[in-house]
Amino acid sequence: MKRKVSIFCTFFLLVAGGVSAQMKKEMNTIVFKGTAYNYYNGSTLVIYNKAMDTHDSVQVEHGEFELSVPYKGPSRYMFYSKYELKQKGGYAPYGILISEPGIIHINADMQTLSNSVISGALENDYYTGFTRNGNAGRQKINDQLIAKFGTDVFNKLKLKNQQNDLLLKYYKDLDDENNELEVQRLKTFIAMHKNSFAAIYALNNLAGKISAVNAQMLYDALGEKYKKDSYGQNIINAIGAMKLTAMGNIAPDFQQANTEGKLVKLSSFRGQYVLLDFWASWCMPCREENPNLVKAYHQFHEKGFTVLGVSLDQPGKKDAWLNAIQQDGLIWTQVSDLKFWNNAVAKLYGIQSVPQNFLLDKEGKIIGINLQGDALIAKLEEIFGQ
Repeated sequence: MKRKVSIFCTFFLLVAGGVSAQMKKEMNTIVFKGTAYNYYNGSTLVIYNKAMDTHDSVQVEHGEFELSVPYKGPSRYMFYSKYELKQKGGYAPYGILISEPGIIHINADMQTLSNSVISGALENDYYTGFTRNGNAGRQKINDQLIAKFGTDVFNKLKLKNQQNDLLLKYYKDLDDENNELEVQRLKTFIAMHKNSFAAIYALNNLAGKISAVNAQMLYDALGEKYKKDSYGQNIINAIGAMKLTAMGNIAPDFQQANTEGKLVKLSSFRGQYVLLDFWASWCMPCREENPNLVKAYHQFHEKGFTVLGVSLDQPGKKDAWLNAIQQDGLIWTQVSDLKFWNNAVAKLYGIQSVPQNFLLDKEGKIIGINLQGDALIAKLEEIFGQ
């Protein structure tokens, strides 16, 4: 009888609009309830999600922890263990995909957080199942690189020499092949879960790595449930940017402030061959590539070649941007709005990683994409002669 009364009262409260403040809070909250070995008592687990403006932490006490955050929409919440960070000198971020408020259970391995077991998050189960085979594909690439170039292959990637260029080309070929396989895997996954948040999240991550045609095909196969969400809009923007910046197109014009705050237009460089270079002071691969750009600039500038740098430096970090320009000897024009990944030009061009570049001819037509190291020199020699 008590059970029947409880159900009736709850139903009456909902219908009458008498939901308590506590109930409303619970209906709009994600609760992470966790367990860990008592050995980890006092250890800290950190949660963060920039898109949802979330950053918090909790300590393990008596083998348990609990953390609540407001639900603001479907997203992936990232975690790291300070214990893992201290023991290993770094950590691998661990994500949980969530599409609705509720209780998520975490059986946490604080030493290797990626070994944790999650329950209560169906979308995360879908996504984990999909990425598991994708991780196997990435591991296959690593194995093939090691087999061809040796166990120190990833150290060799830091060297700037002819063998490194061969390695990079081999890696790109493997990566392109793997991305084609990922398209087919995602096509199958979407057919099974077309209205899932996991499907649109997976496509959002892949969209910038595949052709606009394939990205559009996969987007069209999605259900309507999440297409109006920010992730759906990101995919549309990425497809649009890929179409705008395809080989043979005129590069989209823009203007942005230089280091002195004066607006600079891309179209003002017409009549020269321009390398439009997206980089940032915080990006180590960018900084390692800068000596190659300096070499190319000095070798071909008098013949009609220049560089226009677009920096994805962060708000309030102008000094870091200026110091990097000086330290690396970047004497060409630099622009930035200091908005990090929200840089207006980067969004226009669909930039999802740096370094990235586009080589433009005298009329502003795109004649090369992501030319680095000897590949850039070879292309410029083809244009100007040695």
